[in-house]
Amino acid sequence: MGTDIYISNQTLKKWFLPIISEINSVQEFIIHNCLESLYSNLLNKNAKRLIILDIEDQASIEYFNSIYTTFDNVYIVAIGLNKPFIEVIEYFKLGFKGFIDINFTQVELFQLINKVSNGSKYISLSQQEYLINLLSENSNPLFNSSSLNVNNTIKNVIKVLTEKEKRVCEFLIKGMTYKEIANAIGVSSFTVNQRVKGIYKKLDVRSRGELSYRYLS
Repeated sequence: MGTDIYISNQTLKKWFLPIISEINSVQEFIIHNCLESLYSNLLNKNAKRLIILDIEDQASIEYFNSIYTTFDNVYIVAIGLNKPFIEVIEYFKLGFKGFIDINFTQVELFQLINKVSNGSKYISLSQQEYLINLLSENSNPLFNSSSLNVNNTIKNVIKVLTEKEKRVCEFLIKGMTYKEIANAIGVSSFTVNQRVKGIYKKLDVRSRGELSYRYLS
C-alpha cells in the first residue's frame, strides 16, 4: 500500500520529511505540495492508499470530507502538533483512522502504517499513554483533573474492571493482537478472548475503537 502525504505546517515538515527520506527505500511515499495534487493522484490510483493529512491546515479538513465521501479505497490519518485528547477524538468521529503528533519516531510511523493498513485505528504514543493513565489506579492526579474533562461516569465505568482486565485494556489500546497480549501476560489466546469479551460487556462497547475513545468523547 502506497502512502500519500500532504503537510503544509513548517514545524511538522521539519520533523517529518527527514524521517520519510530515511525510510523511503522500504515504503512508497508520495509527497504532495498541494491538496489538488493529492486529490488528482487518488483519481488515478485503484489500489488502496494511506493518506497522511496535515490537520493544522484548515483546507485539509475540507478536502478530507471530499476524499472520505468519494473514495472507498483510502485510509486517512491525521498529523498535527500536540493536540488535547478531546480534540483527537473529534478527528476519529469525522472518520480519520489514526493520529500522530510531532516528536514521533520511525518506529511509530511503521506501527501506524501497519495498524491502519490492517484495518485498525492508531493513536500516537503520547495519546496512548494518556489512556493508559486513565486505566491505572495510581493515576489520581490525572483522574481528578477537571481540566481534562473526564467525567465521573467515565471514572466509574473504568473502575468496574479488574486488575487483569485493566492490563488487557492497556495492550488493546496499544494495538496489540490477542496473540501478542497472550504472550505478554502468559496466558492462552482463548483466555485473552474471554477477558476481552468481559471488558466489552462491562463497558458496553463492541470494538477496540469504541474502547479507546467512546467514553472519553
